[in-house]
Amino acid sequence: MNPENKLTSHNNPTRNSVESAIFAALIALGALITIPLGPVPISLQNFFVFMAGLVLRPKQALVSTILYALLGLVGLPIFAGFSGGPQSVLSPSFGFILGFIPMAYLISKYSGGEKNPWKIFLSLILADILLYAIGLPYLYLILTRVHGSPMTLASSLKVGMVPFIIPDLVKALLAAFLGPKILSALKRN
Repeated sequence: MNPENKLTSHNNPTRNSVESAIFAALIALGALITIPLGPVPISLQNFFVFMAGLVLRPKQALVSTILYALLGLVGLPIFAGFSGGPQSVLSPSFGFILGFIPMAYLISKYSGGEKNPWKIFLSLILADILLYAIGLPYLYLILTRVHGSPMTLASSLKVGMVPFIIPDLVKALLAAFLGPKILSALKRN
């Protein structure tokens, strides 16, 4: 990764903070655009997490996702389904919100500034696998231990991953091609 390819500047903390806040807001907007589907809705959140990783420096990508999670936890209705508040930690989908934090950071650290969309696409797929590795066990634990659902590992994959594979591939492909173009356009302006 070439740090010069990133949007933000280490020398301007105000600009860095504003850019992180903008991406936190975009992730929140992505949460409001949902298709209800069982315990985890399809949303555009991970698309904007992809974009935060591709456009921001690692620290700012990390801050944007932590800010999003904290704002939702304090009660702003910015999680999927216009939900928020501390009780959100008992939501089956909250593990995915937690997964956004390392996901954005790692995308930025290893793919930010990359120009080849196919390399970016591959890294976004790997980041999505990390998201599932965090979100699916959380979903399983909340549904079985908190909600008392008789769920197996296979059924948790069926509700928490299978319906999302195609939409996630589409979002990753879109981000892989748009990310470098948006970064380039922002740097010109």
